[in-house]
Amino acid sequence: MALDFTIITDVRQRFGDMIRDEKPSLRERESGIEDDAPFAGWEKSFAFRCPSVERSQFALLLFQTLGVSVRQGLEINGQTIFGGIAPSVDFESRILGSGSEAHQDRSALARWNGNVMLIHPNVLQENNILRVRAAEMTAGNVDDFLIDNVVVVFKTGRSGVFNPGSVVATASRRKKKAAATRAKKRK
Repeated sequence: MALDFTIITDVRQRFGDMIRDEKPSLRERESGIEDDAPFAGWEKSFAFRCPSVERSQFALLLFQTLGVSVRQGLEINGQTIFGGIAPSVDFESRILGSGSEAHQDRSALARWNGNVMLIHPNVLQENNILRVRAAEMTAGNVDDFLIDNVVVVFKTGRSGVFNPGSVVATASRRKKKAAATRAKKRK
């Protein structure tokens, strides 16, 4: 079986509510989420094709995320991709003076994560829909994050059929001829 891949999106997408009019407290710093990526909202569906996909085989979903605070939902063709999108935020403590409460004086810094996920057999089809949803962190506050470079790698049903004039087929014929010639010389 051969492998093939499809690029689902190569453009960064921002998810969440992106409420920016709230004034941060003195303890908060900028999270590191890029504001210039296209805004997808709370959820977005991406259509993609997998030509000649071998449906009975596993596939891989590869992508990057930035600033995921809580586990996010992910589906292909209505089937949940187990594991979801893992958090990619570091909580950084500041050096504090005496009398301050360290557990309340932490800021979140967005980090890039590389994600590799298994797609179970019989999920992929020739035409597919990937749906990404932003989860609520607290009531009324949706997690803000980026997703980028989404690629699916899958096995195809195409067998290794070679064109008789191809380099591989010609080399194969030469090896057979050489073996036959060697066998004749031995006799």
